[in-house]
Amino acid sequence: MNKLITRIAHRLGFAPIQKRNFAGAAINRLTNDWLSPITSAAQEIRSSLSRLRSRCRELERNNDYVRRFLAGLEANTLGSTGIGLQMKVTENGNRPDALANDLIEQAWKEWGKAANCSVNGKFTWFDIQRLALRSTARDGDCLIRMLRTANGFQLQLLEGDRLALNYNDERLKNGNEVRMGVEINRFGKPVAYHILDRHPADVSTVNATRERIPAEQVIHPFITDRIAQTRGYPWMVSVMTRLQMLGAYEEAEITAARVAACKMGFLVKDKADGYVGEMDEAGNTLMEVEAGAIEELPMGTRFESWNPDHPVGNYSAFVKSCLRGIAAGLGVSYNMLANDLEGVNYSSIRAGLMDEREFYKAMQRWFIDSVVQPIFDAWLETSILDGTINLPASKLDKFNAPDWKPRRWAWVDPEKDINAQIKAVDNHFKSRRQVISESGGDIEDVLRDIKRDEDLAESVGLEKPEEGIN
Repeated sequence: MNKLITRIAHRLGFAPIQKRNFAGAAINRLTNDWLSPITSAAQEIRSSLSRLRSRCRELERNNDYVRRFLAGLEANTLGSTGIGLQMKVTENGNRPDALANDLIEQAWKEWGKAANCSVNGKFTWFDIQRLALRSTARDGDCLIRMLRTANGFQLQLLEGDRLALNYNDERLKNGNEVRMGVEINRFGKPVAYHILDRHPADVSTVNATRERIPAEQVIHPFITDRIAQTRGYPWMVSVMTRLQMLGAYEEAEITAARVAACKMGFLVKDKADGYVGEMDEAGNTLMEVEAGAIEELPMGTRFESWNPDHPVGNYSAFVKSCLRGIAAGLGVSYNMLANDLEGVNYSSIRAGLMDEREFYKAMQRWFIDSVVQPIFDAWLETSILDGTINLPASKLDKFNAPDWKPRRWAWVDPEKDINAQIKAVDNHFKSRRQVISESGGDIEDVLRDIKRDEDLAESVGLEKPEEGIN
């Protein structure tokens, strides 16, 4: 009826009133399946977290691309040694306090051994960094509990499953609220974590009990996407369906290709009472095949070949297209995820690497702020107070001056990139300190090493190398 009225009005010269609206908010036959419920962050996560987490763990076990993503995340965010520590404690005149720097760095290195830093004596500091990063990416979050034991400051790693997901209470006696095991105050700040004494999957007939742990004792890393979010969710949520489907498709193509390679054809009887030859246990007629042989078919049979085309001709392009979308959803390059460098050149690989490295730098910054720095703060305070580090506790703020050195990467083309850095320094666009820092080094260590090399060369009678590069 409305369409008829509109058509008549148009013929009479009346133009319909155009409504100003957003196309993305339109409701029509093309958008009817576009769900748009208004839900809170807690509501979205609470109903899906357990299943998302278990499916991502299954992908980690059985999907090559997920394993590649997680391995690349660890390698590029942490490197082979984890986030490095370079102390920058200064004294009067802004001069480096070499004694304090050396004491703290040596104590940090000693604490990083498995027997010192983890309550179970199994994990080194690097292991804890690696497991915390992988668990957060795969599961959405994890827990690191900081303990003061008879052995000093130690850490306990807990999976996110131990944080009571189904414990929610909007009216605690102290005025706080619990969302999925995280107790927050009226400003949304975590004040405590309600942790199960065992993993939910390990509970048989005895229910797990909750323990309320103050927030000051717990590190709870996760990526925050919404303001009121109290729990994280796996980083693979937007691509996990495609990953699962692509894995099933590849399996089907491989199976079809194997069948196609094994099956040559069929012997078809022209009559029901035709030839009956040698058969296998399943009743299939057997036929010997060897190179260069010419066979004569038995009377009453004819041969029909079977030539299935698997994998299909566009298999490679289709898989590559899917992996590009998956790589975009994970924030990494297609070349890294698929381990495919076909067709790349210097310009394209450089552009891709530069963009991808910015992603990993952001991950490093987040990991330092969320995990490394809070643990260092608590460790340093404990170590100075219990006498492990022989420094005055009254100057704790002065001694808490770390300069974190995350992993950095080699240049794509060393000659071009180094010459570009030299020109930047010569034209005062960059400082030597900045160039060395960007490569993961420290200018004070570099200059000391150079001085030691020069002194050693002089002591054995070698000439001092000329300065600069020709």
